[in-house]
Amino acid sequence: MKQQIEMTWNAVMDYRYNPLKYMDLASRHYVMQVLAWMWSMIFSLSFLSIYYFSYVWLSHMLIIAGVFVTITIFKRAETRGRKLTPVPMLSTASKCVWQMDREA
Repeated sequence: MKQQIEMTWNAVMDYRYNPLKYMDLASRHYVMQVLAWMWSMIFSLSFLSIYYFSYVWLSHMLIIAGVFVTITIFKRAETRGRKLTPVPMLSTASKCVWQMDREA
């Protein structure tokens, strides 16, 4: 069960496993930000209107629409990315290291 949850999480959230791996870093970040804002609005609308049937129905429609938008974006990224090679992980040379004894 734990492995299934990890695989599902990685398929959506980890760029090494989801179809956005073919995009450059800036585009991948932008798409994930748009999806995050979309999902946060969907869940906000869903939980704020739990006592009214019409709002609950609308929130279910929003959740389903959000799933389809996410799947569509991932499918497009995957079909466009099959022609490209995955973007490699950032090197350790770009890693920010805070050295307090030298900066103080």
